[in-house]
Amino acid sequence: MRRLLLRLMPARAAAQITVIAIGSLVLANLVTIVALLVLLPPELKRIPNFPYVTDLIAIARMVEAAPAPEARAVIVETALAANPQLSRLPPEARTSERNLFWADRQLLDNLKTQVGPKVEALMLDHAPGRFGPPPFGVRFADGSGLAMTPASMAPPPRGGAFIGYLVVMLALLACLVGLLSLWAARAVASPLSRLAAAIDRFDPDRDTLAVPEEGPVEVKRLAGAFGSMAARIRRLIDDRTRMLAAVSHDLRTPITRLRLRADEIADERQRRAIVADLALMERMVGAALSYLRDGRASGSLTATDMPALLQTICDDFADLGHIVIYDGPMRASAVCDADQMTRAVNNLIDNAIKFGGKVSVRLDDSDTATIAIEVEDDGPGIAPEEREKVFAPFYRSDAARTLKEGSGFGLGLSIVRAIAEAHRGTLMLADREGGGLRVRLAWPRRL
Repeated sequence: MRRLLLRLMPARAAAQITVIAIGSLVLANLVTIVALLVLLPPELKRIPNFPYVTDLIAIARMVEAAPAPEARAVIVETALAANPQLSRLPPEARTSERNLFWADRQLLDNLKTQVGPKVEALMLDHAPGRFGPPPFGVRFADGSGLAMTPASMAPPPRGGAFIGYLVVMLALLACLVGLLSLWAARAVASPLSRLAAAIDRFDPDRDTLAVPEEGPVEVKRLAGAFGSMAARIRRLIDDRTRMLAAVSHDLRTPITRLRLRADEIADERQRRAIVADLALMERMVGAALSYLRDGRASGSLTATDMPALLQTICDDFADLGHIVIYDGPMRASAVCDADQMTRAVNNLIDNAIKFGGKVSVRLDDSDTATIAIEVEDDGPGIAPEEREKVFAPFYRSDAARTLKEGSGFGLGLSIVRAIAEAHRGTLMLADREGGGLRVRLAWPRRL
């Protein structure tokens, strides 16, 4: 039951609060009605007499209390002259034979109780064309009587008109309650929406999390907690980068000393192996530091001529004897960090060259909101189950898991994804038509 209710609830907080408010109002009214019907004592459930019935009771008591027939006649004539709703009861008048509502029966019982056993109480039928509470009459022991007819009321709409009237009234009530509830709910949910938008825009390398602390106390506390958390994240990243930079700097000195000492080794084979291992260690430290450094925005975001940047990169690889072709528009601009984007495209092309012969670099300028760079190769591609794993630092998909010259350390795609995320973009891998791999780097034109 709980799961069903959760599925029926709308997704947005404001809509949920509105539904809860309207449902609570309906439930409260139902509970109140049940409580009134069950818990109220009988004397409070009794319907009070209408004013015209009370007047009839008072006149009947005065007539019964009169000491002589002459006095009774004077009271009756005076009452008839003073009250236009009062009339003489016809001798043939009888109590209505129609099915009485419980309220009508209760009014008739009240009348019988208050006029006494010597007076006959009657509930009469309406005259044709009249609508409203039923008329009542009393018949005295001498056969005379009085009838009290209430003022006529406008009849309620019937059939379809009544249903339409009821639907309109309920719809207006629901709209009024819904609008007020929605306004109150948005007043509570709007600060949460602004907080979520600020968190989505937050970049620990570029700015601080500036969230206005407004709304309910809980939302203010949440905004303050997110601000403190963002500050701790920035300090953590800065400390990690400084630590690795210090380790990298400190390792270079013993690596250099070991390289100098290796030159004194007489065995040429052993000397070359040691120097190769030292060079590998130096490259690993440099690659790890590059991963942390290139995964952070430098802040130099400017409008960049993307075709010129990509054409320059392709020309540089072509000068080294590789087949790298640029395919795309000749004029297109986007905001980015040109140095980081150059590093990202270089990494993608370098990976494509390792596993394929011909590389195509394409610029997708069709979307007005985003711009994308696609690097395609004709190599073996990457299996679908491996595509998310290759983004992990130091992960290599080769089965041997060995470090060979030119094999890399598994940081190329990790650095590219970090650069994409620093530009609030995405990096996706897909199969290329005809075989091979397509890597798509997309980010917003305006950051």
